Amino acid sequence: MLLTMEEFRAFEPKKPTYALIGWPLGHTMSPELHAQLFAASGQDAEYIGVAVPPEDLAEAFELAKRKLRGINCTIPHKKAVIELLDEVDTAARDLHSVNTVAFRDGRAIGYNTDILGFAESLTRDGIKLRGKKVLLLGYGGAAAVMAYYCVTQGAYLTITGRHPEKAAVLQQQLCEAVPGAHVSVFSRRHIPRDIQIVLNSTPVGMYPKENVAPLHYLPHKTEYVLDAIYNPPVTATMKLANPKKTRVRDGMFMLVMQAAHAETIWSGVQFTPQTCETILRRTYGKLAVKRLHEKYGKQNIVLCGFMGSGKTTVGRKLARLTGLEFVDADQYLEAQEGKKISEIFAEKGEAYFRDRESAYIRELSEREGIVLSLGGGAVLRQENVDAVRRTGLLIHLDTPYFRIVKNLSYSNTRPLLDKPDKQAETRRLYNARKGIYHRVADVSVRSPKISEVLEKLVKSF
Repeated sequence: MLLTMEEFRAFEPKKPTYALIGWPLGHTMSPELHAQLFAASGQDAEYIGVAVPPEDLAEAFELAKRKLRGINCTIPHKKAVIELLDEVDTAARDLHSVNTVAFRDGRAIGYNTDILGFAESLTRDGIKLRGKKVLLLGYGGAAAVMAYYCVTQGAYLTITGRHPEKAAVLQQQLCEAVPGAHVSVFSRRHIPRDIQIVLNSTPVGMYPKENVAPLHYLPHKTEYVLDAIYNPPVTATMKLANPKKTRVRDGMFMLVMQAAHAETIWSGVQFTPQTCETILRRTYGKLAVKRLHEKYGKQNIVLCGFMGSGKTTVGRKLARLTGLEFVDADQYLEAQEGKKISEIFAEKGEAYFRDRESAYIRELSEREGIVLSLGGGAVLRQENVDAVRRTGLLIHLDTPYFRIVKNLSYSNTRPLLDKPDKQAETRRLYNARKGIYHRVADVSVRSPKISEVLEKLVKSF
């Protein structure tokens, strides 16, 4: 639930309630994320968003102190809120940035859990900062978090951005907070060539302007890129990386972990790594649905690909991850016709089957909120492609041929492969169709492992 200030004034919680305050709050994932954390920990609580203009911060804070158990702060309130607090945690004070406030016994205590989320992102990827040469893009609140952690861990930090004077302010702040910190400021034209780690703290590349990056290229020794942006999950900055030598991470894990730590501060609940991993996957799924609606204007996700490419298996898992309903077009056809597809082929031939398939695809395409798995030959008819793409994003599972052959070896229900030389017929059909799948699909996803396909799929659009 997202509230305006006027609505927040009238709001009276019916259960323990927490909120995110910021301006604006157009694309936040926090309410969905905290709802998952509440469910995982068995808390009967609510999390709302409140759009608070800067001039209303003091009033909103007093209302929150009276009505809520705690709040998160985002842009532009992370620094301004400090003067309203009774107490500030050491890291938050050094950072001049508070993103979490707990209300206890009439007192407001400020913390920064962004730094914990950032630290755990690096730990998850096995990144050690001591002695590393790190480039930080930006100098705002998120930049301060990243910078502070880097210098406390012994990194050699370079800060850059469009306004060197603002970068210099952050440099001075860091040197005062961490004696002996190694911090330099360079313009983007004079970035050191031996940079090893690149951190983007800026909003450049965030949806809807996701095709721009704060850099035109990465230093050639870059080993790791972390972009605090999570929408899109693969940012323009991450795309600059050479996948053969540079690992990348978006900001979603950082978001999940800072939220988990905020709930620990508020209620004392602890989350296991496995719980956080599950919530991370589900949050990617929620983001995929959000992007499906907002970026593409579509309601459904449609999977196509050669027989045996894993469309049904992946589709079921994707539906669970996104909260959408799963429908297998072949199984739907069999249920409506009261016969197996092999029986329809044997009794009435392929032409009849294709006509019925098209009719049911048109029917299914009129639904909203489904993951639809198509039969291997469905996209051979343009009318089927047109039908599913009216309401759905068409994704091709480009499963490697050796994996398809292995999957098909377990099946004896593929009428098109009922030939003396099944392997030769499989290869012939695969070669005839593979170009069609690439041509008609909005996105192609390739991996031999189901788990990798699923991860790539939810980040592919």
